[in-house]
This record gives sequence, C-alpha cells and structure tokens, in this order.
Amino acid sequence: MLVFFTHLGIRRNELVNLKITDIDSKRMLIRIEAAKGNKDRYTLLSHTLLKDLRDYYKQYKPEKYIIEGLYGSQYSRSEYC
Repeated sequence: MLVFFTHLGIRRNELVNLKITDIDSKRMLIRIEAAKGNKDRYTLLSHTLLKDLRDYYKQYKPEKYIIEGLYGSQYSRSEYC
C-alpha cells in the first residue's frame, strides 16, 4: 500500500476511497474524489504505477475500491488505523 502513497502523494483517506473507476489509463490520470477542501482533483498516473496497479488487480481482484477491506467492502477507519 505504501507504493500508492509515494507515487500519488495522496492522503490515507483519499487512498481508501479510491475506486477502480477513478483510474483513467488512457489519459494517464487518477481522479481523487472529495480531496482536501472537499474538492475533486486529478493527479498523474505514471507508467510504473499503472503496471503495479494492473499486477495488484490481477492478484487481489478488487471489485469496487482499489484497496478493499474484508469481504470486498470499503476499508473502514478501524482497519487502517
């Protein structure tokens, strides 16, 4: 999970809220929904991170969120604190 922080420079809360649909591999962008100040923003998606995300996806097969908690649900605060 640390690789996401280093490549994206996003907060922990933004990371656990990141959905698969927020990744735009054609435009090489990641949409950060409700970031600081409750505003949406975009950050660049590097080719290295895209490869890592694809490998991660193949291994863990998340359904909605990039990083999911138990039983495919969204990570809760108690799971990542």
